[in-house]
Amino acid sequence: MAEASDFPHRDTARVAQRFRSDGRAADLVAILDDPHACGTTEVLFAMAGAQRPWLNWVPMPSEAITNLADEFGARIAKGEQLQLGQAGLSAAEPPSAITAARRVAGPFDIGIGAFPTPDIRVPLRRGDYRVWRYDGTDPVAAVAAPAPAAVRVLHEVAGQPWASPLSGRVQAEPLGELPIEDLLGLLVHLPGPPDTERYRFLAVDSPTYWYRFLQPWVCLGILRHREDEPWETSTRRRVLIDLAFGAEDWVSDAALFALVTAAFHEPARRREVHDLVRARLEAAVSCHRLVTIEVSLARLMLITPGCTADDRALASAAIARAAGDQEPGEPAPAPARRRRWWHRGR
Repeated sequence: MAEASDFPHRDTARVAQRFRSDGRAADLVAILDDPHACGTTEVLFAMAGAQRPWLNWVPMPSEAITNLADEFGARIAKGEQLQLGQAGLSAAEPPSAITAARRVAGPFDIGIGAFPTPDIRVPLRRGDYRVWRYDGTDPVAAVAAPAPAAVRVLHEVAGQPWASPLSGRVQAEPLGELPIEDLLGLLVHLPGPPDTERYRFLAVDSPTYWYRFLQPWVCLGILRHREDEPWETSTRRRVLIDLAFGAEDWVSDAALFALVTAAFHEPARRREVHDLVRARLEAAVSCHRLVTIEVSLARLMLITPGCTADDRALASAAIARAAGDQEPGEPAPAPARRRRWWHRGR
């Protein structure tokens, strides 16, 4: 496309190539801002972001508890007779990860060694909407379970990955027609996967992934909820921001992903969304403990419209720290301790 002299979006195709090479958000936004934007430019946007986290796929779970559950769940799916009785974590992990682990490996007791500061249970900002509360050390859904019809809509919409956030937003329209109570319920009650070949394969490979994958879809549904409301006072804006800055969880970056999608779709939203993503990433990086969603927040920062050189440096340092491959002398946050688990089963 970039080399075809008769292709009307040849310059945009070149920009897409450049994004594929260096991954700078300014090039990604330039594709959308083609002066003659149309369906073809959306295809170029999807091609540019192919195989990149958040643009084409949701980051995999990285928690110790989900690693344990994936091991047990995959063996159970292959026919082994196993039962996990008890597991322990050296420190608390996101409530969605704990819930997903129990969905996969069955109900089991989880002992948590510590809640290091800042306490994962405490929201960064107090808002009107929350989906988790804690009963001591146990995370508990703070909203009612969704209606069975809402689960059916989720299965219909979220059966496959999105080609890009733009197409995902379009596909999520049926979710947006659901009551907000059902959408919030889907985020934390975590219904099982649809009975498709894709998820039958994941059941023996990475069974907790569906539960990570469904939440961004639901948040895209929240983004489509009551779209007739003015953005500044809308339910969809308030809900997504409250979730992004609530108790530390997979829901946090899922909500931010929906806000970034809004920024792609509506240029007027870009400044606000940039500042929200930056603030949430800074909060994660400043923690003197492991934040399991830090890398996914960093990857969101890298694709957020308005991402600056300073934003890119902060995000890249967080990713490098997690990978353990910082350059000698490169300033970066102190390395976080790895999360440990133990289990008893039969």
